[in-house]
Amino acid sequence: MKIVFLGTASCFPTPTRGVSCTALQLDDGNVWLFDCGEGSQIQLQKSIIKPGKITKIFITHLHGDHLFGLPGLLCTLGNGLDPGKAKDIEISLYGPHGIRKFVQTALGLARSPLVFRLSVFELIPRDDMYPEDWKDWDIGHHLAGLKVV
Repeated sequence: MKIVFLGTASCFPTPTRGVSCTALQLDDGNVWLFDCGEGSQIQLQKSIIKPGKITKIFITHLHGDHLFGLPGLLCTLGNGLDPGKAKDIEISLYGPHGIRKFVQTALGLARSPLVFRLSVFELIPRDDMYPEDWKDWDIGHHLAGLKVV
């Protein structure tokens, strides 16, 4: 097996460094991807990793530098596939609670259906694993600096 670091920077990609994305190439040729920050597709193109060999994607947490490249990558993985064979391809996505909603929302708003099967496995923490004030955290669309016109 080989480990290929596609990105190790934090926050945002730079001309010389990508954000979080690591590929594990197994001996059978299959690839498992860990995180998929913005610009990961470009880093994949520069590497020895074949995107068509990606079978599993693991997202460690829902910060943008770990998942903003995911919707684009999922769309790209379906490009050029024979529609008759694509239905037999399955990619498994593992991540924290909310990853399913993120993918459905991003691909839905972009009107980007996938031609392959995507199985999503959300990891749900036990109640005692959340901070005490977890239910008080506002995750609405009230973003500072966002002006809706």
